Amino acid sequence: MSKPAAQYCLELLSHVSLRTLYRLGDAVAFVMRYTSNQVTTKTRQNIAVCFAELDAKEQKALYREVIRHTCYALAELPAIWCWPSDRVLERITRFDVCDSFNESTRGRIILAPHLGSWETLAVWLGKTCGSMLLYKRRKNKDLDQFVIAARARGGGKPVSIKKAGLRQLLIGLKKGGSAMILPDQKPSSNKVRIDANFFAAHAPTTTLVHSLCRKVDCDVFIASASRSTPAGEFRLSIQPLEHARLAGGETESAQYMNDEIEQLVRQHLDQYQWGYSRFSNREYESV
Repeated sequence: MSKPAAQYCLELLSHVSLRTLYRLGDAVAFVMRYTSNQVTTKTRQNIAVCFAELDAKEQKALYREVIRHTCYALAELPAIWCWPSDRVLERITRFDVCDSFNESTRGRIILAPHLGSWETLAVWLGKTCGSMLLYKRRKNKDLDQFVIAARARGGGKPVSIKKAGLRQLLIGLKKGGSAMILPDQKPSSNKVRIDANFFAAHAPTTTLVHSLCRKVDCDVFIASASRSTPAGEFRLSIQPLEHARLAGGETESAQYMNDEIEQLVRQHLDQYQWGYSRFSNREYESV
């Protein structure tokens, strides 16, 4: 199997420290802030939609920090995907993990919003509980295999978002396994979704979590690995959610989930992935 160019670059960059990778991220962020592209345009729009109460100067300051952390998320990948998993986990220096997570004896769903370093969180969950990790296949098969191997090397079990993968996820949960799900992407138009508010804006929201909670009596948590000071260290947070509310009415479930994600995001606004289309198209018409 030939290595794709992206893999060569990641492996080469993995030989430098995480702080050096962040310096590279700073350089890329400087260029991106003054470049019109899909990420910067959508970041500006999302900030305008969600934080209309901020004046232009405040929105600009948030935009600068969001772009910096967006670039950090990319800059971290050589380390997170190529270092030995134990070396990655050494960078987690602060823990805020609820007792119920450690004491759980049944299936666990871990909601992981696009906040901070969700790839680092995936490594920790793979090592700690052999968590299943939902993923979308890449068009480049060689790169896809590299990413799967990288995410599985610490004990994680990548599972496709296709029907066969979702069945595997459901069976694993029923057997007492753990599953990490990124719940805050805008589902494509051919996927089952429901409108729920997120930062007071209409956001098409996945019904996957609701469906799983209706089928499995499991524990549910929300988690993040946020970047902390000094640079190159992370703080792990895992807190419980109410299974009954997620398994209730579809609309109420989606809104409860979005409210909990928003509450977590507000703790680290600059570390959230604001660079993708999260909201209904009509929310962007006025910005």
